Amino acid sequence: MVRPNVTDVEHKPLAELHLQADVPSEKASQTSAFHNHSGTSTMHGHKRRFSYHLHTIWLLTVNDFISIIAPETAFGVIGALTGPLFTSNASPDLLDIFRRLPQIVFWNWLNCLIFDTANQRLPNSVLEDSVNKKWRPIPSQRLTPNQARRLLLAVIPLVFVVTLYLGGMEETAAMVGLTWMYNDLGGADESYIVRNIINACGFMCYSSGATRVAIGYGEHSLNATFFVWLAIIGAIIFSTLQMQDMADQKGDAARGRGTLPLVHGDGVSRWTIAVPVLGWSFFCAAFWDLPLYQYVIPVVMGGFLALRVLLLRSVEADKVTWKIWCFWTISVGVRTYGLAARSSRLAVEHLG
Repeated sequence: MVRPNVTDVEHKPLAELHLQADVPSEKASQTSAFHNHSGTSTMHGHKRRFSYHLHTIWLLTVNDFISIIAPETAFGVIGALTGPLFTSNASPDLLDIFRRLPQIVFWNWLNCLIFDTANQRLPNSVLEDSVNKKWRPIPSQRLTPNQARRLLLAVIPLVFVVTLYLGGMEETAAMVGLTWMYNDLGGADESYIVRNIINACGFMCYSSGATRVAIGYGEHSLNATFFVWLAIIGAIIFSTLQMQDMADQKGDAARGRGTLPLVHGDGVSRWTIAVPVLGWSFFCAAFWDLPLYQYVIPVVMGGFLALRVLLLRSVEADKVTWKIWCFWTISVGVRTYGLAARSSRLAVEHLG
């Protein structure tokens, strides 16, 4: 996936305090000053180590803030706000839902942390990242694969404990299984079809889990219409996710991954993105029976994305196009049903 520009951070071990033997002093104040200085250095050292490790964890997941965390958080919030269109809550409270916003972000981020750590610790991923993303923790030597494995041993049970409070445990369990299939069983390298299926299922889990957290765990439930829409979202992801591979072709080739652009060629792959993007933009608006003027946002954005992927073919252009794809998924996956929820007529039809 295309990542935001991240400044490479060089791992510098903490400076040790070297003391030279001085001529013995009779002044107790010098000894006291030494102890005060040593204590201050130790305190600053611990703070520096803590911030260093926090930044390492941040680097593991920073790519997915645009591609997963932001759009899935938006999906959850707007899904909760639709009320009876998607949930058992007939009168959603805007303030209550926005109070849960940090919880939704946290739930998405924790699940991203599991996947990203599991993915980036593997030898093939280290090889690919050493070509495409040298700033990541393992190729930049901020973290070793074994340390990443140990981090997983701590994070996975922690996330399950958190879901006892926030909700979305079923989705987290499903994503742990999908992560194992994608990474350890080589699903990502088996075939671009298998890879897209696993990714689509993962996105569906994020969408469902984020919405469960947003509506309030144990307070409300999701209805049948939500799961129909969730299946459509999965189909959108499955048919267009090869967009993420366009800028990563060099790294994917280095690890022997059979992505769609490497198997069928760059030109064919671009058409397999452009055509579905434009088609889904129309379909989603039609699915919710929106007035024609409300087609504008998803269709214009989809048309722009389709043209861009066909006409602008450099690596840097593809990185930008990937980010636009992420926002397009919001426009069709969130904006269209958000507009639909405003129509009381449509809400009544779904309730009936």
